[in-house]
Amino acid sequence: MTMKLSRAAIILSLAAGCQAYVCPSIAQRSSSFRPSALQSSTATNDAAFSAFADSLEEEPEEVVTKEKPWQAKLDDLLNPSTNPAEKQILLSELLNSNEQIRESVMDALAKRKIDPLLTPTAVKLQDGTRAVVRQIANDILPELSKTAGNGASSSAFPFAPPSQASVEKVASRFFDLVSNQIQNTAKEFQNDLSDPLNKIPQRLTKQRDEFMQEARNVFLETPEGLKEPSYTVVETCDLYEVRDYEGYTAASTAMPKGEDMTMTGNAFNTLASYLFGDNKESKSMTMTTPVTTTSFGEMRFYLAEPEVPLPLEKDDVEIMEIPPARLAVRKFTGFATDGEIARQKDTLLQALEMDGVELDVPHGAIVPHVVFQYNPPYTIPIVRRNEIAVPVRPPVPESMTTSLKEEWSVE
Repeated sequence: MTMKLSRAAIILSLAAGCQAYVCPSIAQRSSSFRPSALQSSTATNDAAFSAFADSLEEEPEEVVTKEKPWQAKLDDLLNPSTNPAEKQILLSELLNSNEQIRESVMDALAKRKIDPLLTPTAVKLQDGTRAVVRQIANDILPELSKTAGNGASSSAFPFAPPSQASVEKVASRFFDLVSNQIQNTAKEFQNDLSDPLNKIPQRLTKQRDEFMQEARNVFLETPEGLKEPSYTVVETCDLYEVRDYEGYTAASTAMPKGEDMTMTGNAFNTLASYLFGDNKESKSMTMTTPVTTTSFGEMRFYLAEPEVPLPLEKDDVEIMEIPPARLAVRKFTGFATDGEIARQKDTLLQALEMDGVELDVPHGAIVPHVVFQYNPPYTIPIVRRNEIAVPVRPPVPESMTTSLKEEWSVE
């Protein structure tokens, strides 16, 4: 009998503990053990359990994921960097997209345009082609005609012949550059001879990879293997994006007055010579991107090395520390002619004004700009990545605006 009573006591204790866990207020009132209180607590527990059960029966909200259109899938399928397993999946999905493809074909026939059938890459190529045609028709050909008519040299025509002084200066820089490269190659060759079985195959492999990379850069919007200044994208809009750039070091030189943005000329050769060893330490540095030109008549190369050599006294090269800045940036393709830069800047400024973005420029001053050109000269024009940027200010926090209103309010 004693054993049975102890088991009953244990069961009652467990029940009381569970009741206290579910509703602590019930456990506090359990010492009085009033029947009315027990009925009330039971009703409360039943209601809570019913609500819990109802929540379990509710169907979870479905997360709607937007499926890629068949054009984007075809783009991924044709991309050489897509892995084989993913290509098999994409091919299977495309074979099951007959209805979507049929609708796109009918839409193209109805509109008499090929646009509905283009992949995202094809759309970019089409836009790039239109941009290059516009630049040739509006900027390059008129200047060529003007130059042929009056015999005057044109700064806006990107293929104007250089002067004799420029040719002599370029030839001198080219000779210095080749001499430095020969010296550096001789040093590398001597280093390879110290362990020819390992270092020579490594060098051949590296040169092959570099050659393949340069071949790909002919068709790439942004070249591979080149470092660029660090920035964070703050906001992305249809016509532009806002970036926060970190500070960085750059080599800068003055551009001849009136030189067109499409012609790098002496300024580019000066900076390239400095970068590839025509400096006080004969140090060859890696090429970077983008080449920056400013509305103040400067050209800049970003320097990625932590320690950079001083330029030679004969060269008009200055090492600058570019401070951090917030820039509104608009991308465009083709040639960076004066006319195209003006058109893109007008579009950017109008978009910023409509969006209420404040320019970081003194009131009444001319808005300065910088132009970024990312590609090597051999990249085909319709895929070139060019950008124009203007300085903007961060938005004023709402709390600061409220405090200013309160401070200037007149009672």
